[in-house]
Amino acid sequence: MDKFDEVCNVVRRRIVPSQRLRLAVEAKAEEIRKAVERECRSAELSAEVRLDGSVAKDTWVVGYEEADIFMRVSPELSKKQLQDICLPIARKALAPNPVVERFAEHPYIESTVKTRGGQLRVNVVPCYRVEKGNWLSATDRSPYHTEYIRSHLNDVKRDEVRLMKAFLRAIQAYGADIKTGGFSGMLCETLIVSYGAFRKVVTDFSEWCEDRFIDVENCYEGRGGEVHRVFREPLVVIDPVDKGRNLGAAVRRDQLWNFVGASRQLLTKPSPSQFADRRTKPVTASQYRNLIKRRGSTIVCLATGRIDAVVDILWSQLYKTQRALVQILESNDFKVIRSTAWSDEKRLNVILFELEEERLPASKRREGPPVERSAESASFLSKHMDKLGTVSGPWIGHDRWIVHKMRTNTSAVKLLATTLRSGGTNVGVAALFAKSFKEDLRMLEDQAISSLISSNDEFAKFMRSYLSGRPVWLA
Repeated sequence: MDKFDEVCNVVRRRIVPSQRLRLAVEAKAEEIRKAVERECRSAELSAEVRLDGSVAKDTWVVGYEEADIFMRVSPELSKKQLQDICLPIARKALAPNPVVERFAEHPYIESTVKTRGGQLRVNVVPCYRVEKGNWLSATDRSPYHTEYIRSHLNDVKRDEVRLMKAFLRAIQAYGADIKTGGFSGMLCETLIVSYGAFRKVVTDFSEWCEDRFIDVENCYEGRGGEVHRVFREPLVVIDPVDKGRNLGAAVRRDQLWNFVGASRQLLTKPSPSQFADRRTKPVTASQYRNLIKRRGSTIVCLATGRIDAVVDILWSQLYKTQRALVQILESNDFKVIRSTAWSDEKRLNVILFELEEERLPASKRREGPPVERSAESASFLSKHMDKLGTVSGPWIGHDRWIVHKMRTNTSAVKLLATTLRSGGTNVGVAALFAKSFKEDLRMLEDQAISSLISSNDEFAKFMRSYLSGRPVWLA
């Protein structure tokens, strides 16, 4: 037995549930399933209420007990009815536990309930009762996923799935939600079905390239060239119950390569710590001020308050807004070293830009077309010769036109302030953030960001990780 296997054996003892814990979790999940079933009868809704997800498949990890309750209803209900009828039933069934509305293709309800000795996260998800292949919503596949995984995993392989999940959680790449953009539970299970063991997964992914794909049921046998024409995402894993769906569609490119890099590290330096949750201490305001003095860059922070939206929609709009504003900065010659977005999902939403410099010189050299291109040359000359903002030129440098121009925007902070004065929807800012920016936008620079660090511990933890700039697995 080598070091890798020794480490995996140590980790298994920590993450595989005992029989006592397994029975307690299954009993609580069944109790909730029956409560949902009762509320369906009370509301005179015909529904098959079943337990799915990791508890049903017995692939859950100690400390992360989670159960999915699916309400399979008639295809005659509209998507709006699915929301308006099923969600209130789920809320009643879970009362008095607090609930959060989340969103996949349509909304569902999430809650955390107490069990003997712990907690169980529960998702109650409406879906349609349809035959395999006749999908009306993305969640219709889930009962078929449960049956497929149950029939393809034995006890040994279920523990391999747990290793996979624990490792992905440790590198912050577990979860197909928009915030994480990582690996779903079903994706982890399918990878173990395909490879047979966690070690084989990380070994293969340590040499991954994006022109590859995984097709455990050989749905595209002899037609591999079609796969990347059908699926454009960086990671393609064909859904074993639906050849038209990519289980890896939610995995962002950065998370795919995060997993690849972490897999190499695990194979090179195996350690139980690589499967453990990292506890980040908040950076203090004084520590932050000392750290940024040495960076030689400028950090600009856009902060806004609470936005009332389903969490997944909040993150989707936050990321969209971040991308739009990075594009604005870069199109105005500001060099963005790094940008990120963060939210506590309650009262604070933040977008950070770290710039090589906040202020640019008043003028710049701008290259035009090659002289040999007559039409483009004429257009360039017409646009710049004797025009306001032209310092000198145009002149010919080597084989192309060049002009010396005054910059319209020399301050990144002023550019962002001007752009967001009316919300910024015209440059791609998402609607909810455009509204919030008009009403409640704080723009902080460098030292001033310490005020947010002092007032919000979760943001202070995020800032410590940001300032480190290093993946959690990179020792």
